[in-house]
Amino acid sequence: MYKVIIADDDFLVRTYLKQMIDWKANGFTIAGDAKNGKEALRLIEQERPALIITGICMPVLDGIGLIRELRARKLPGHILVLSGHDDFAYVHEAMKLGIDDYLLKDDLTPENILHFLQEHLQGEEEGQELPVSQEELAAIGKAKLQEDFFAAFCQGSLTEAELPLAAKRAGLPEAFSFAAACQLTLRGWQVRRKQFTDEDLASFQQAFHEMCQTFLAHQQPEVFGQSFPVQAEAGRWGLLLFFPHAVSQAAILQRLQALCQKLSVLTKRYFDLPLVLVLSAPQANLFALQEAWQVMAACAEALFYVEPGIYRVEDLPALQQTASFVADAADLPAEALCEQLAKTPLTRQARIAVLRQRFADGDAAKLPVLADAEALPDFLTALRAAMEAVQSARQLHPSVRQALAILEARYRENLTQAEVAAAVHLNPAYFSTLFKKNMGKGFREYLAELRITAVKKHLRSSTERIKDIAAAEGFDDYPYFCRLFKSLVGQTPQEYRAKP
Repeated sequence: MYKVIIADDDFLVRTYLKQMIDWKANGFTIAGDAKNGKEALRLIEQERPALIITGICMPVLDGIGLIRELRARKLPGHILVLSGHDDFAYVHEAMKLGIDDYLLKDDLTPENILHFLQEHLQGEEEGQELPVSQEELAAIGKAKLQEDFFAAFCQGSLTEAELPLAAKRAGLPEAFSFAAACQLTLRGWQVRRKQFTDEDLASFQQAFHEMCQTFLAHQQPEVFGQSFPVQAEAGRWGLLLFFPHAVSQAAILQRLQALCQKLSVLTKRYFDLPLVLVLSAPQANLFALQEAWQVMAACAEALFYVEPGIYRVEDLPALQQTASFVADAADLPAEALCEQLAKTPLTRQARIAVLRQRFADGDAAKLPVLADAEALPDFLTALRAAMEAVQSARQLHPSVRQALAILEARYRENLTQAEVAAAVHLNPAYFSTLFKKNMGKGFREYLAELRITAVKKHLRSSTERIKDIAAAEGFDDYPYFCRLFKSLVGQTPQEYRAKP
């Protein structure tokens, strides 16, 4: 593996670079990043990277100063400079110092980074691969030990005697004054997750972990913390915080609140996702900490009923296993049902029982989106929309309901109004009048909007070419599709995809 060091004073630029491409798949590993040239120089001397990516304007020691030092100390490594539009004089000076290339930050794309790697390191990649250092092997081993420790910790499978040794092997403190566990849940995660490929998810996990670790490393007075994914698919993370110096529990609780508040701000700023954080009480040993985590994990379902914020375990609502109004759910007015569900904290299983009672007459297709809602407000919004849709459908003419089912199943095909009219056994002219009367719009308009809705979902969840997505969702005429999309959505498909 070839090592890469990133130096830039902008945290977002460093994070973006680290998750921009699959570095490992291309034969590289990010050996470290620095926010100024002085930190970068220390890392470069220690790691001897094959590639250095550096900004120009940095505090303490800028990019030009860093390159001069590298040349003066005869440190090897290819250099890619990142610059702004106003940095050309500095770029010219960097070129004189013998950098490999420069790239405007506005042009920072995966394609351009890969092009640089292929152009400047191709010969080395074709030669003998550098061996993994002993330090790298040690780091890989430590990471595996940490992964095993956190897995066992979350399962509660480590005994009181086993915990100190397992913690020591994973690089965690064996002894401390107090420690606390924190469960972090990313709210709005399911929408974001649908936009990610597996590679995107891995990059996000790495970036989120590095944000947590960077934040914890800069806390004063000293605190040791370690974040770890608990349920990546559900956007759930763990955080263990160790306080080495003797302080009171009250002081620790106050400190924990402050740390979590800052972490919430960072997550919203850098990832645009709010957090729900649940804190355990401070514990005096690892076994008590493990037990506190088990109690906290058992309350995870209750997060459905809370807003983003910081909570102690005892603050979470107690969930009911059954609802007294299940039998009446089918007959309750829509708003009355929503009020009952809002004021009665239920387990997920109990909520599904209510939904099945409400949608027992063949409308069960509405259940998955409702059952998987992340939080109560989203659930109630989706529930109201589902009940309105069911009510509207019940008021439709039976032949129109049948036609809508056909369109839902076959909208990608080259369907004509005459074909659908024949399928529901109606004269085409009468079917056209009946459809418009029931739906408030004509057949072709409804079909076009149905396809555009499918395209919008596809654009959010796929990186395919827009033209291919349009064709897959039933649009054979691409120019017509583009005009229709802009007319209905108010944006071009490219603009819609770029602005989630």
